[in-house]
This record gives sequence, structure tokens and C-alpha cells, in this order.
Amino acid sequence: MIADSTLKQRVLDELRWDTKVNDAHIGVTASDGSVTLSGHVTSFPEKFAAGEAAKRVRGVLAVADEIDVNLPTDYRRDDSNIAERIAHVLEWNVSIPDNTVKAKVQGGFVTLSGEVEWQHQRDHVEQQVRHVAGIKGVSNRIALKAHLTQADVKKKIEDALRRSSEKEAEGIRISVSGDTVTLEGHVKAFYERDLIKRAVWAAPGVRHIIDNIRIS
Repeated sequence: MIADSTLKQRVLDELRWDTKVNDAHIGVTASDGSVTLSGHVTSFPEKFAAGEAAKRVRGVLAVADEIDVNLPTDYRRDDSNIAERIAHVLEWNVSIPDNTVKAKVQGGFVTLSGEVEWQHQRDHVEQQVRHVAGIKGVSNRIALKAHLTQADVKKKIEDALRRSSEKEAEGIRISVSGDTVTLEGHVKAFYERDLIKRAVWAAPGVRHIIDNIRIS
């Protein structure tokens, strides 16, 4: 186990190195592999980038992102303006069928709902909405349609892991029940677990992942 003080410094160094983050007003605490980010930034993409930076640090097992988004006056938008901008994003998004995703805006916080075929579509919508001016946060509640074929889904996942993250997939056990995939085993870093989960989400029909992967 990495000492709390060492892990805290590693996260601070990673935040300072990341050009998408201004670390001047971000605080970090660490306890037994769990890292909490606090303070404030001037945009939601910066808040997101700070969380991703913390996840990249070896030894980080969990991240609690408590950073506030304090928008500069020139970047503040009312909810109706934000909703209009998001509507344009969804309208021009060629990766999803029309009218399958909806957005609700309240106090600058966006909730996405609806249903799509694939996890990459779900991620893509969130990624685009994340950069709409004036938002303070995004809750992605978009569901995935169920069309899982259990006969070959495990093989598809294992093949995907070998293609994209062979080293990280060693020792990972996969089980499938209905539309749910359970992962067990261990990896060495937070980002390795993310690589494995992305490969699983790429399998057709996966709607839920039970992540029992340990980081050690």
C-alpha cells in the first residue's frame, strides 16, 4: 500500500502536469488508496479532466470528485439557453437515431435519458454534451437496449480484451447472466480496469457490469 502522503503528492503532480487542468484551486486528500478532490474550477470539462487525471495515478483505487464548478460571469447561461444548445448537439449527432436521447437541465446540471444500442453511443453523447457552455455537471441515465446473445457474448468479450488490453486482462474472470456481466480478478492500476470495462461495454447487449475487479 502506498503511503497517503505519497499518493497525495502523485495526484497533485499529475494535476499540475495536465494542461487541461488549472490545479491552483484544487485540493487533494488521500486515505488508503481513496482520493478526494475538492476546491473549484471554471468549467465542467476541467472538473472532468481533473477526475480523469487522478484515476491515471498508480495506487489510486477510488476517486471522490467534490470539485465545484464556478463559472465566470461571461460563461454563465440560463437553463433554457443550455437546453437549446444541447438540443442542437443531439440533433446533429449522427451516431444516434433521432429522438432516442432527451436532456433535462436544472440549475446548470444536465440529466440525459433515453435508450441507445451501444455503450459507445452513450459515452459519445455525454462527451459532446460535456462541452456545452454553461453546464455544471452531467448525469448520464441513458439506457442500453437488450439484445444479448449469451451463447457467444463471453467469447466476444474475451476476444476484445485480447485485442485491446491483453496484458491487463490476465487473471480476469468473466461470467454472463442475462444482460449482466460480472468481472472478477485483479489489475495493477485504475486505468487498466477502465480498459477492461470499455472492452466489455463493446459487446452487444451488455446493460450492466458488476465490477469486482481489485486493484493491487
